[in-house]
Amino acid sequence: MILFSFVLTPCSVPGETKLTLQNCIDSALKNQPAMRAARANIDAGQGRETQAASPYFPQVSASTGYSENRQLGGVLGGESTTKGYTTTLQVNQLIYDFGKTGNAHDAARWGTRSSEQDAERVRQEVVLNVKQAFFALLQAVQLVEVAQKTVEQTESHLNQAQAFFHAGSKPRFDVTRAEVDVNNAKLGLINAKSSVRIRTIALNNAMGVAPGQATHITDALPPVPPLPTLEQAEADALKNRPEFNKADADIEAARARVRTEESNYRPTLSANGAYNWAHGTTETEFGAQSLPGFTGQSIQSDIQNSWNAGIMLTVPLFQGGLTRGRVSEARANLLVLEAQRDTIRQSILLELNQAFADMEGAVARVDVMESTVKKARENLELAQGRYEAGFGPYIEVTDAQLSAVQAETDYIQAQYDYQLSVARLLKAVGKATP
Repeated sequence: MILFSFVLTPCSVPGETKLTLQNCIDSALKNQPAMRAARANIDAGQGRETQAASPYFPQVSASTGYSENRQLGGVLGGESTTKGYTTTLQVNQLIYDFGKTGNAHDAARWGTRSSEQDAERVRQEVVLNVKQAFFALLQAVQLVEVAQKTVEQTESHLNQAQAFFHAGSKPRFDVTRAEVDVNNAKLGLINAKSSVRIRTIALNNAMGVAPGQATHITDALPPVPPLPTLEQAEADALKNRPEFNKADADIEAARARVRTEESNYRPTLSANGAYNWAHGTTETEFGAQSLPGFTGQSIQSDIQNSWNAGIMLTVPLFQGGLTRGRVSEARANLLVLEAQRDTIRQSILLELNQAFADMEGAVARVDVMESTVKKARENLELAQGRYEAGFGPYIEVTDAQLSAVQAETDYIQAQYDYQLSVARLLKAVGKATP
């Protein structure tokens, strides 16, 4: 079986660099916005991990401020005024919360794993899109070659028909029919070149570059790797597909969230301490109701530094059903994710079986069309020989020409379908590597 046997000669500047399939994939993985978003989602997941782990560490805070307090009618009947600056350093440390923090951290960790698998899914889709666009452009360039060759052949037929007409051996009909064939061939060439331009824009879009950028590709294709059997492919798909692995990670995260919500039923033990630096005074003025002998006098005292420390056990006694509702919601979400994983499993196996069937059909079509092209070329040569010898009608040449062009077009399409089916099969197995 011969795959992509035509020589590609797209319009290009001598000495320019042509992009290989790997070059196109590298550009897409670097420039596609979807890849940047996927990487940012991973960073966000890692940030949530850091947040979830923060209760393991001491929570330290500091505050400072100025306050003024005036108290009327104290125990001795005087008025007390306190003015001062206070700076406080406070430390709180979680001692034990019966797994609440640990389970929350596990949920965040599995969430990051889910984001990583989603990024892998995006990467594989980007790779497949580039391959599809690359093969489509390659096919379009090959069809330009076919169209150009068709123009040359029809022009040769026109010259032959004109020579026969001037010699009086063939009717004017042969000339006009040949002229129509030439015009149709030129129109086909115009359409083929337009298709190359459109396919180039599509490839640029798949690579994440400007649509109007001039892009020229090489005809070098990566070798087709050994393909697994259907049974092996199914096992590999359920092991490698990022969608399925993401579903597993989401389920593990949901289980951790159930345990986190259940831990709200349990107490929390924590320690706290604070130190206060104070600078200020308290002034007390004694009035008529004050102690005898102190009326009209005042006493000043400095505010002193202070500290405190303690251990606190917090027990949830009644929350109006809040924890019960959260646990119920978390368990229901877990059931939803498990059902979604089963759906994803079925979708993966369906996609895989379809891709495998397409690949087998493409292989068979390439073999058939390879033989058809040889027969069509042979038939065209026979028709041309009969016409040039004066024995065959021009209509035979036209029919043979159309058959040959169609056969070569179908052959190129079959080759493209084969390469694309292999790319889709590898993606279905979870191995859409560059």
